[in-house]
Amino acid sequence: MPDRSTLLRVEHLRKVYESTNGPVEAIGDINFTMHAGELVCIVGPSGCGKTTLLKCLAGLLRPTSGLVEMDGSPVTGPSPAMAVVFQEYGRSLYPWLTVRGNVELPLRHKKLSRADREKLVTDALEAVGLGHAARSHPWQLSGGMQQRVAIARAIAYQPEIMIMDEPFAAVDAQTRADLEDLVRELHATRNMSILFVTHDIDESVYLGERVLVLSKSPTWVQEDLAIDLPSERDQITTRALPRFTELRTHVYDQIQRAKRGDAVAAQPAH
Repeated sequence: MPDRSTLLRVEHLRKVYESTNGPVEAIGDINFTMHAGELVCIVGPSGCGKTTLLKCLAGLLRPTSGLVEMDGSPVTGPSPAMAVVFQEYGRSLYPWLTVRGNVELPLRHKKLSRADREKLVTDALEAVGLGHAARSHPWQLSGGMQQRVAIARAIAYQPEIMIMDEPFAAVDAQTRADLEDLVRELHATRNMSILFVTHDIDESVYLGERVLVLSKSPTWVQEDLAIDLPSERDQITTRALPRFTELRTHVYDQIQRAKRGDAVAAQPAH
């Protein structure tokens, strides 16, 4: 049985920005937990604060109040236990470095031998199907392959949790489907803990074991939905299931309610 101990705990998280027109409350009151080995997706209306939430979780932005706890310890800055994969892969990769050099770069801050670094990099590139492209440069690769490099870099770093911020929004539909299946495979074969932020409702239901539906800003968790689809999924069979349609329709309805402000109280977390 996989370890399902509590990995990430968020309690009464709130973020207020100061502006020339006065304070702007981006995050109102967010509470949820994530267990080790889970794949949790976060969706919500456009502009609801998904990226702000992610930055607070990753220690890249200090919350106004509340607690983000990783392995029982407060997150007060960028955590070595986390790796973030961003949407704009082109900005996160260094064009003058090879694919191998990009994947290896974060490992230079760890106390590892050269042989251990090379082993981790090779393993990560093989895991994302880029073993053949190690000596290429990012600019020689397609967008989908560049995002695979960014994912490989996160894998090689061996984080306790991989946070993904709408990572497939900039690629075409076919590439997106392939990358979704890659994430599912990494989660299944490596028992990776993945927090996946997306604006795509179907993607959240296809990928996740749970989907957190956020309200409109100031944001709170409107619903914590368990996705009771089979653990083995594929793009054709799974998306054709009546239960898949029911779940994506439910999430869509929740987001429409959030936009209208119909929801009046947060749902309890599961």
